[in-house]
Amino acid sequence: MPGWVLLPLVILIVAIIADVSLHVTLKRLEMRLRESPRRWDDPILHGLRSPLRWWIWCTALMVGLGIVGAHFEIQALTTVLARTGALITLLLLAWGGIRLARRLEQRLVFPPVKCRAKPVDPTSASALTKIVGAILIVSLILIGLQILGVSMSSILAMGGFGGLVIGFAARDVIANFFGGMVVHLDKPFVVGDWIRSPEREIEGIVEDIGWRLTTIRTFAGPPLYVPNAWFSQISVETPTRMVSRRLWETVGIRYQDIGVMEAITRDIRDLLQQHDEIDQDELITVNFETFGQYSLDILIYAFTRETDWQRFHEIKQDILLKIRDVIDRHGAALALPTSRVYFPEGIDTRTGEREDETAGSASRRARRDAPRRQAPRSRRGAPETDDGEGEGDA
Repeated sequence: MPGWVLLPLVILIVAIIADVSLHVTLKRLEMRLRESPRRWDDPILHGLRSPLRWWIWCTALMVGLGIVGAHFEIQALTTVLARTGALITLLLLAWGGIRLARRLEQRLVFPPVKCRAKPVDPTSASALTKIVGAILIVSLILIGLQILGVSMSSILAMGGFGGLVIGFAARDVIANFFGGMVVHLDKPFVVGDWIRSPEREIEGIVEDIGWRLTTIRTFAGPPLYVPNAWFSQISVETPTRMVSRRLWETVGIRYQDIGVMEAITRDIRDLLQQHDEIDQDELITVNFETFGQYSLDILIYAFTRETDWQRFHEIKQDILLKIRDVIDRHGAALALPTSRVYFPEGIDTRTGEREDETAGSASRRARRDAPRRQAPRSRRGAPETDDGEGEGDA
């Protein structure tokens, strides 16, 4: 068998042996590294395992084709294979870097069991892996252009002019990119936070913070995609990060209960000071506030330790019901929108009742006498004709 045929077959057999050996070795090593307390070794092995096996087969193919090309004295094939092999290596490195970044992001958020390091929040982990991935991709693209014969000075010159054109044409995209970077660095909110903007109709749970858009799941159900550049122009509230919730209510009692106002406010204040869910380190205010249009208004101002929205309303309901009991205990009542009409002295309000009775009696007499007045009219009708029909007076 000729050497130019035998040698590629030998290279193929070596590639098979190397692939099988590498598969078995890396599989066992990965099983051991899963129990390791370190974050880095498992992601590195996961990132390099599949690209390394593909590189073995691509290298074997390139070498075999090179041997065949050298036998037939095809000089151009050698140059093409060298550049192709380098580009394939760069692509495999990019693939391995992406796999490494994804696994590393998981390990940062969910560290191994025996790891002493603290977990990193998903937003910071995502920002870190995205920055590393972007740097890796840009570096590999520049190296690939050099392999293809493009001069670095030409790349920089084209990049300067092209950067101006692209920056002017894609200024919104660039603004969103830097807006996303600011969100990742400043962390006004992270994935899983409840945010809302008083300036725009934005409210929901943050699902993802990308480089261009932030995905917010609204409480109505549909997702809301917000450009990152907006967050540098609007104010954003993050209710998830509050340490307490404010209870601010106004309760109105009747004007005739003003005598027990001081006792009611004192008992409501004692109720809030003894309630387990009220934060005693915050301000507690219960005072007679103002004379309302139809009620005496009591201001109730306090803070609860619970920040969960559903649990807060349950606590609020319990407090309001107990305030109702305090008001009832003092013989007072909650005020309703009412109005009073005052008559001057000397006016008999019963006059209207007598007039109504007189009018009712007259109407009843008129209905009773009506048949009597209509009977003579029927007798004064026109005489009957020969055919039996009568004709009324014109």
